[in-house]
Amino acid sequence: MNNLQYFVANFYEQNDKGYVTIVETEKQGEAELTVHSDKQAISFRIKAGNGFTYLAIPNTPDGLVFVKDENNDWTLHIFECKKTVTEKSWDKAKKQFTDGILNAHMLRGLLNISNFASIKVYTVFREDKLLENTQDPSLLRQQVGVRIDKPRFIDWKEPNLSILWYGKVEHTPIRLDSNGIGEFRLE
Repeated sequence: MNNLQYFVANFYEQNDKGYVTIVETEKQGEAELTVHSDKQAISFRIKAGNGFTYLAIPNTPDGLVFVKDENNDWTLHIFECKKTVTEKSWDKAKKQFTDGILNAHMLRGLLNISNFASIKVYTVFREDKLLENTQDPSLLRQQVGVRIDKPRFIDWKEPNLSILWYGKVEHTPIRLDSNGIGEFRLE
C-alpha cells in the first residue's frame, strides 16, 4: 500500500498477525473487537481531532478496515460500536456509516488505491433494546387502503442498508460479550 509513511503510526494498524483490533473507549460504546482476516488488511482509527479536520462531518465510525483480495480489489469494512442499540443510537450509527464512507474515500485517494469493490458495515454491540422497546408488530396493522409509514428502525434486521449515493450496503450486527469483547472473521 502506497503512502502509509505519511500517516501517524497510531492512526492505522496492519494485520501482520492476521488480525486488526477495533477499540471504542467512550462510555456509551466501550468495546474491543478483534477482526481476523487472511488477506491484506489495514485498520484506520478516525476520532474527533485526528481525522480530516477540514471535512464538515461530525460523525466518525470507530473503525475503517480496508481489505485487499487476491484480485487486488479492495473492500471497505466500517465498524461502529454501541453498548446498547436503541432507536437513537441506531440513527446515529447510520450517520457514522455515511461519514465513514466519506472518510474512507479520502484515505483511498491518499493511499492511491482503486475504488472499493464493495462496502460492508457492522454494528458492534452488547445489548439490543431497539426492537424490544418498540410497539407490538401486530399493532402496526392498518386497514386496507390506509397508508402506514415504516418505522425508522425497521432496517435494523435487514441484511442491507441504503447509504448515501452508494445505494445498498451489506449490514451485519456483531454481538459482544457482557464485557464488551468479541471476535469476528472477515470472509
